[in-house]
Amino acid sequence: MNSESQNPLARPILWGIFLLYGIVLAFSITHHELWGDELHSWNIAKASGSFFDLIDNTRYEGHPPVWYTFLWALSKFTHRVEYIQLVQFLIACLVVFLVIFYSPFPLVAKALIPFGYFFLFEYGVISRNYAIAVLFVFCLCIVVHKNFKYKQAIYYSLLFLLSNTHLLALLFAVSFHLYFLLIIRRNEKFRAGIFLHGLVGLLLLLPSAYFILPPPDSSLGTDYWLQRWNISQLSVIVKAPLRAFIPIPAWWNYHFWNTEFLVDARPRFGVLKAVNLLVSVVILSLAIIVLKKQRNALVLFLTFLVSMFIASTILPFANARQVGFIYIGFLAALWAHCYYRPLSNFQKQAVSSFLILQLLAAEFAVLKDMRFPFSNANRVQELLKEVPDHDKIVTDYWCLNTLSAFTDKPYYCVDLQREASYLQWNSEVKAMLNTPNRYANGIDNVLRQSSIDHVYMITIHSPEKMVQLDNRLMDSFNVRLVDKREGAIEKGSDLYLYQIAND
Repeated sequence: MNSESQNPLARPILWGIFLLYGIVLAFSITHHELWGDELHSWNIAKASGSFFDLIDNTRYEGHPPVWYTFLWALSKFTHRVEYIQLVQFLIACLVVFLVIFYSPFPLVAKALIPFGYFFLFEYGVISRNYAIAVLFVFCLCIVVHKNFKYKQAIYYSLLFLLSNTHLLALLFAVSFHLYFLLIIRRNEKFRAGIFLHGLVGLLLLLPSAYFILPPPDSSLGTDYWLQRWNISQLSVIVKAPLRAFIPIPAWWNYHFWNTEFLVDARPRFGVLKAVNLLVSVVILSLAIIVLKKQRNALVLFLTFLVSMFIASTILPFANARQVGFIYIGFLAALWAHCYYRPLSNFQKQAVSSFLILQLLAAEFAVLKDMRFPFSNANRVQELLKEVPDHDKIVTDYWCLNTLSAFTDKPYYCVDLQREASYLQWNSEVKAMLNTPNRYANGIDNVLRQSSIDHVYMITIHSPEKMVQLDNRLMDSFNVRLVDKREGAIEKGSDLYLYQIAND
């Protein structure tokens, strides 16, 4: 498919690239501190006794169950939270293995792609349900272009798995199946069954809709997003290509994660509003030009792009990990293009430009993550050691994930007024968030129930934030900050230990 396949040195070079990626990723992932969303999925998985419990517990997530299933299987062997990073490492390495050894990309692209922002940091270092979706995307890219026994069974299995990893993965699965139908339409042998293939694909994709659509009592239902919708949300669509192809963070911002330097500089430089729009248009135009000579590949990319933009009008896909799927969609379309037609020098230069920008972004993010704590959640044991033996420890809803993940036991949650070991975005959360003085009420309740005069509470909220959340807490109790762990890159991942006693 490309000239590198004829180069006798290509194979050793490719193995060198893969081994270097594995080393860099291993070093990076062991210097990354797990944060709330990573811990949240783990807590749900290990708290689920059976697979049916897992399905029931994930109904409020808005995410299909594939990633949770991996974690649930892992939790049957260990409850040590660090092992989810091992699973993430293996998945990320598999993704890069497919790119390096099975893609039709030029050698330069194979050397640059693994060390880009999304492959090394967002879908490499961070343990979420995105890398597993990318793995299925590239597996489909391989399978759809090969002829072998049981091809269709494997294709539809992968399509089903992809659609059950994430809403964005479902949108891509729909787009990819359209691409599959366009391919088989050219084949006289399968043309008569194109309607049947379309129907089978639709039926296989439907189950994911069940998991993505929240139950009626969800706190993150459709009404939640519609109530928060405003016209400015459409700007997310404009910024998405910019953030996907040039994910260079705002380097002056300590909390750099989920920032983009052109987007974050706009409030200080008004001219960037027009510049950012122009850059987004140029990026998309360049991507289309690169793909236009292979019509089906262009249809694949544009179908996913349009479907994502439509979904963005309701669900704001503003985070880097979400807009990164535009970049993944482009690579999948480029894979299809290169399979049928080699890239011209101009196309290679355009693609290399995208990849170099990804490389710069990855270097910044990984080095920052190594130098500074991404999260302070792993330091919760340090605070727990400061609590006297036999004194009661409580927490709040936003810190429960941290305590449950790193101690493997439930805790009394003051704003829920009960013990819990994982979070569910159900109606209980909506009621809790609308309850005034929920901290004061929860503390009063636990002191009375336990017949004690003080507790220790670990939370992610600083004293200033606690006053904003519940000023009655400070008026009704003697609240003393005992210790804290600050400086996390992720804004909600600092820890504070309070002693709260009756006046």
